[in-house]
Amino acid sequence: MKKIKLDWKHTLFFFLLMGGIYFLTESFLMSLGIMLLLFVLDYFLQILDEKLKERSRKDE
Repeated sequence: MKKIKLDWKHTLFFFLLMGGIYFLTESFLMSLGIMLLLFVLDYFLQILDEKLKERSRKDE
């Protein structure tokens, strides 16, 4: 399993977004679910970014 790199800026942004969604929907579980989805999406985007960087290094 790959180690997750958590950037404090991303985490702060996700918490602010969760607070905004909670304010709009008044549902803690929905905002928590969206935050978890954001962390999963961020994880897969980091993997994709690393693969693209590795592929560009091989091409050089």
